[in-house]
Amino acid sequence: MNAGDFVSAADWDAMETVRVELNEFSFSPENLVFEAGKPYKLEVVNAGTEKHYFTAEEFYGAVAFRKAQTSEGEFKAPYFKAIEVFPGDQVDLYFVAVIPGEYDSVCTIEGHAESGMHGRITVTGDVPTSPAPAVGIVAEGDWVQDAGERVSAADWDSMRTVTVDMGEFSFTPENLELEVGQPYKLVIVNSGTEKHYFTAEPFYRSVAFRKAQDGSGEIKAPYFKAIEVFPGEQVDLYLIPTVAGSFDSLCTIDGHAESGMHGHITVTGA
Repeated sequence: MNAGDFVSAADWDAMETVRVELNEFSFSPENLVFEAGKPYKLEVVNAGTEKHYFTAEEFYGAVAFRKAQTSEGEFKAPYFKAIEVFPGDQVDLYFVAVIPGEYDSVCTIEGHAESGMHGRITVTGDVPTSPAPAVGIVAEGDWVQDAGERVSAADWDSMRTVTVDMGEFSFTPENLELEVGQPYKLVIVNSGTEKHYFTAEPFYRSVAFRKAQDGSGEIKAPYFKAIEVFPGEQVDLYLIPTVAGSFDSLCTIDGHAESGMHGHITVTGA
């Protein structure tokens, strides 16, 4: 629950880089070892010709995440549920290992684990004491707890696409209007020359997320705290609003909101 404390306290200049390759059909190396209290960048590389997941939800819940990053943008979340990497692409996970233990990793695409796409992750050492972890219960998290059921039940063929263009320094359109229960693809495009965030954390907590997707892969999380899009790139958010309300959006890079990069999201309906 206090991942930010670990991220702030870590010496990221001393970060260790670990690489895992996804192939047809294996994880290489099959076994990964991390040390509690140390910061890491885990490079998840798809060296195969098919898309593959690197799913390790219990492990993802036992580390303090800084971010996931692709060549298109950055994704911040309390933790990640699954990472899918497209052929020839890469997703990097920045985290501090926190809770020692043994964790499974797997590709959750049908038949892939049975064909050999599974592994083991070991976190060695002792639980850090400064900072000390505050561990919460996922089922008590302050996000949409039945998001999976809502996503599965939705008619994605009726999905509406809404685009937000980020430039220097504006969101276009500035105001978005969405409906409760309607599936959306929210397309976040950076048409500018600087990197920009589209941050709307209270809104993100109130929606049922299916996934975030860019040209490198798909990232699944209970909700996203912030989405950063690099210049000339695009990130798509697949989501279903669940409650009516009024929410602010902004770019959280210093000075950008003050220069005009802010907007409003209105959700109507029952």
